[in-house]
Amino acid sequence: MVLSTRLGAVAAVLLLAGCQQATPQPGDVTLRLMQTSDIHSNLLGFDYYQNKENPKFGLSRTALLIRQARSENPNSVLLDNGDLIQGSPLADYVFAQQEKSGYLARQPHPVFKAMNTLGYDAGNLGNHEFNYGLNYLSQTLKGANFPYVNANVFDAGAFGRDGKGQIAWNKAHFTPYLLLDRKVIDSQGHEQSIKVGVLGLTPPQVMQWDKRHLEGKVVVADMVETAEHYIPEMRAKGADVVVVVAHTGINANSREQLMENAAYYLAQVKGIDALMLGHAHKNFPGDYPDIAGIDNQKGTIAGVPTVMPGFWGNHLGIIDLKLTYQQGRWQVAGSHAQLRQIDSSAGSPVDQQVVQNVQADHEATNRWLDSPLGRITTPLQSFFALVQDDPSVQIVSDAQLWHAQSLRQSGLLKESWPLLSAAAPFRGGRNGITDYTWVPAGSISLRNVSDLYIYPNTLQVVAINGATVKEWLEMSAGQFNRIDTASKAPQDLVNKGFPTYNFDVIDGVHYQIDVTQPARYDKDGAKVSDGQRIRQLTWQGKPVDPAQMFYVVTNNYRASGGGHFPGINGKVIVHEDPKETREIISEYLVKLAKDHPQGFAPRADGNWQMAPLPQGADVRIYSSPRAEARAEAGQRLHYLHTLPEQDTANPGYGVYRLTH
Repeated sequence: MVLSTRLGAVAAVLLLAGCQQATPQPGDVTLRLMQTSDIHSNLLGFDYYQNKENPKFGLSRTALLIRQARSENPNSVLLDNGDLIQGSPLADYVFAQQEKSGYLARQPHPVFKAMNTLGYDAGNLGNHEFNYGLNYLSQTLKGANFPYVNANVFDAGAFGRDGKGQIAWNKAHFTPYLLLDRKVIDSQGHEQSIKVGVLGLTPPQVMQWDKRHLEGKVVVADMVETAEHYIPEMRAKGADVVVVVAHTGINANSREQLMENAAYYLAQVKGIDALMLGHAHKNFPGDYPDIAGIDNQKGTIAGVPTVMPGFWGNHLGIIDLKLTYQQGRWQVAGSHAQLRQIDSSAGSPVDQQVVQNVQADHEATNRWLDSPLGRITTPLQSFFALVQDDPSVQIVSDAQLWHAQSLRQSGLLKESWPLLSAAAPFRGGRNGITDYTWVPAGSISLRNVSDLYIYPNTLQVVAINGATVKEWLEMSAGQFNRIDTASKAPQDLVNKGFPTYNFDVIDGVHYQIDVTQPARYDKDGAKVSDGQRIRQLTWQGKPVDPAQMFYVVTNNYRASGGGHFPGINGKVIVHEDPKETREIISEYLVKLAKDHPQGFAPRADGNWQMAPLPQGADVRIYSSPRAEARAEAGQRLHYLHTLPEQDTANPGYGVYRLTH
């Protein structure tokens, strides 16, 4: 009996030892996170505005990077960070066809025809996903063969009746996060299971920018506060790795509630293993200065590996996490963040599967864009819209004023106040040397309207006084660096950190911009000096009275507070038009064609100009190097030379000197 007991004990020990040998300590795992962002429906390397190939962008090229990166490490997760379904004529075409004949009921949106072939694991919503309304967004997302997340958009009422109460976390409008169960191979060749948590966030400013679609339907919470709530919950539910996919940029200024660019503070939330960014159309690592907590070489913010992969598919973001199994769980032992740039050389290869899946929509878009509206007898261009009054901005402004006159005639604008119009150069070179409007003399079509006005904004009218008009222009003048009057060295005029779509020109008044004075506001609308750059501001030849009331025609983004312009915060809107601005421009062009059947000449009216510069100052701007740009430079701009494509600051740009 004793012998039997001893033999049983020995057998149990041997069995336990065998089990231990059968389940050895897991080896390390390298988990690869891949990200695209801000594709804006640029699926092919094609410039619809110029109607020609452009190899510098397009998901058909990013796809090759995705497939290559996945072949290097099958332990991978592929994510998209939004601003996907808006931003190119292809997206406009799909929306128009949906309105006309229910496109999305018959087939997926072209972005998903492309992305479904690439094996995305999840997507996050950017701010531009809301441009067409919640119903269109819902119908569009049905075409994705992968799930979507967003944690900070809630059903209306989630903040209480006054909108200031505690968040009702159970009223999330979308799926806040996912826990992806992944089978991975460790360093010893064994299969392991890892749970990857993915949390999605979008800028709270969508409530301003798309107020007409969202008000009364949803509310949006602060991104950092949302992450602080959900990440412990994700960990409690077993997330081994937490990835925050946030459609936001990097701003290291002091933290504010509802920050638009909150990545600096998101990275400081406990429990985040990787941060994936977008929205700003910049590169990280790369485009941000090394300040406290930001390491551009390692690609970390507050020690958290971070990527932001540019725009339009020109880069793929990759974060490699080294995971080690310790104390009964997977832990991040190291990381490496990088960007991979597409091959943008002429004739570079593309992913044929992506091309084939969207080719029919691409061709249909081109046919749709070629619908003629009239003829122009001189070119339309925006090569120098940042430094001199410009015909491409002028025609938008004229169309807005034309429509506003009809509003007045119909009694929708009741006061006899003067009408002004604010418009900006949307294609002012922000996205490279081809990001300029160029419409040669001849037929002008719907393609050109999409070129002149790239966003699906609607027209709105605000009522403000002359003092606010002045501050509006002071904010716009933040587009420029201050010129040192004592320096003879070359000085760059344009402040690259200031988005060109926030450089509003206001027609109906006349003024000069004095760039020898300090900027009054920074790009975020914070007052940084008492500088007075706007000089000789007049209306009908007389100085603008600060108390004089004006109607200013603008777009819904600006009127609702987009760009943080002083006094323009959604509270001074007096008319919200149901028409898109592009529709109004198209109608205006048809009117001009009827009035001028032989064609008309679009010209700027010269209502603003740069104030004279000091003698000897060498002030430079960067614009298109093409011959057409040099021909349109005007009297105050002198072409110097073209920079090489390898120039890190201004690759391939033409260099122009602004004369006195």
